[in-house]
Amino acid sequence: MAARDPQYAFGVERHPELDRHYQSSVKGLHIVGAASGSPLLKTSINEGVEVVRAIARLMPPDPPDSPASPPPAASGRGENLHDLIIVGAGPAGLAAALEARRRGYRFLLLEQGRPLNTILNFPAGKFIYAEPAGMQTLGALDLDDATKEELLAHWQGAVARIDIQRGVDVNDVRKRGDRFAVATESGEVFAARRVILAVGRMGNPRQLGVPGEEGDCVYTSLLNPGKYHDQRVVVIGGGNSAAEAAIALADDNQVSLIHRGDSLPRVSQANRALLEAQQQAGRLRLMLSATVTAFHPGAVDIATGDGQSTSLAHDVAFVLIGADAPTGFFRRIGVRLEGQFSWSRALQFLWVFALVYSIYGIKFGKWPFTSVYQSLLAARVDPGLLYGILYTGLLTVFGARALTRYRHDRYQVNRYRSLIAAQWLIYFLMPWGLFYAGYSEWWRSWGVTLTYPLGYYGLWEPAERLFSGTSLPWAVATLVAFAIVMPIASVYHGKRFCAWICPCGGMADTVGDAFRHKAPRGQAVRRLESAATVILVATLLCSLYFVFGYRSFGNSGAAAVQQTQAAYKLLVDLGLASIVAITLYPFAGSRIWCRFFCPLAKWMEMWARWTGGKLAIMANNECISCGECTRYCQMGIDVRAFAQREMP
Repeated sequence: MAARDPQYAFGVERHPELDRHYQSSVKGLHIVGAASGSPLLKTSINEGVEVVRAIARLMPPDPPDSPASPPPAASGRGENLHDLIIVGAGPAGLAAALEARRRGYRFLLLEQGRPLNTILNFPAGKFIYAEPAGMQTLGALDLDDATKEELLAHWQGAVARIDIQRGVDVNDVRKRGDRFAVATESGEVFAARRVILAVGRMGNPRQLGVPGEEGDCVYTSLLNPGKYHDQRVVVIGGGNSAAEAAIALADDNQVSLIHRGDSLPRVSQANRALLEAQQQAGRLRLMLSATVTAFHPGAVDIATGDGQSTSLAHDVAFVLIGADAPTGFFRRIGVRLEGQFSWSRALQFLWVFALVYSIYGIKFGKWPFTSVYQSLLAARVDPGLLYGILYTGLLTVFGARALTRYRHDRYQVNRYRSLIAAQWLIYFLMPWGLFYAGYSEWWRSWGVTLTYPLGYYGLWEPAERLFSGTSLPWAVATLVAFAIVMPIASVYHGKRFCAWICPCGGMADTVGDAFRHKAPRGQAVRRLESAATVILVATLLCSLYFVFGYRSFGNSGAAAVQQTQAAYKLLVDLGLASIVAITLYPFAGSRIWCRFFCPLAKWMEMWARWTGGKLAIMANNECISCGECTRYCQMGIDVRAFAQREMP
């Protein structure tokens, strides 16, 4: 199997589309925890608490003595109408139940198997970190660094305070009027005003789909490695879960670890070292480029990478290839997933496009806003100034929101402060201050601060005008920024200009922050990034022509310059950088312009590649392979692949 490029993901898991109340497209149906994409125990716990707090604002609990309220039913079966039904007694569901109990809601907590099943399925003695360290754990379910056993013992009291209905397998949730009907495999139906799904993922272990997989000696989890002695064990998988299971079993058993790939890129360096130690000791056999084709009593059939088949004797097998989110269940009950097409989504796109086009139509005087544009000019109001006020205001308001959201992260706080300050001082006050001071060349400041070739107009004039009089200092500054400052900055800081100073990146990281996880990704998408190279080359060629070659066309030279400038401005500046990029924020992430079309971003990327670059973001050994880093990367980079390999 050829090693894939770790820089770009083939795709990430699609989660339910949720609002700020964790509410799905089915109003009143909330989803939290691992099923919503929350990868950590602490974030799952906090979501369980936060969703009940959000529901308290939307649907306050009735007073206990309210004549309109049905009889209290904090638990139990029957036809009582509950305020809340919570499905799943994992960390998120249990935290939600404790918060609902504290607030006086009539609720029902349903669990298919065992409470806290995810943690119970961890290997014995597994150490659990309370990450992120700077985040406070909300609610009554405390979380500290501890082993699996210590954590379960600590939470035993919380579990005892809640009456959990066990062995209840929910197979359908339907909204009927203003209430929900929650149906189970046994045919029972429970009624509630709102439903919280905290179903997790462990109930959906991935299958190989081969004959014999349902056999008595084939398992999808390893609970107690100490249970197995002097046995022939087969472990199938290529992640840390499979590696840790193989390592834990190798001391007392004969273990074979089978993986279909030609390497173990998803296994941490620490686990790889332990695997190598067990191999050298002769206690573990690693079979790569091997695929299990069938299970039999006492043996497993394997197809190897060279096209051969073999049979491997075993007493027990563990298929540890991860678990899937219950997306099939979500679709069945009408929950819309991220990126899923719907007519409402199409109408939303048209509405956003109309809004964005109207803003830029007024700024540039495009149809049907030509008369509005002319009226503003007649009233001595520059449409560009109005646009600048709107742009700066939006960036400031949403930047302040981002500062609040990331207030515990010093790096992000400094970055957002820099973006807001740069927008006010460099991109708004300085050019418009020069304008109102009566300086005729005021607009040239953007040619320097936006930096050519992003601010292309700084070098799009005939040489006689560009390199004479008051234009000369601006032209020199533009060339210095382009040819010296940006290359040096790119070598040492990569494309941090986009994330710390640039107004395009500032808008993307503030107004577009909520949509960062919608960035397109994959090898096919990566090829589209070559469009930025085309625009960069076109900009450079146009600049050379404007400065040195326009005279060859005689009297038509000036007209050719104007026509080329107008076409470029319409297609690139107005079309791609403005209308297309911002319209796509809610649908394809906020970095469409920066990633696919911006010539300055491509220029910085080229210098970083040519020189090897000095900027490196180092991985640590705390990756849990959840994929959320890849999902939230605006540039479509498979961050998880780097973290798993502990690569910079």
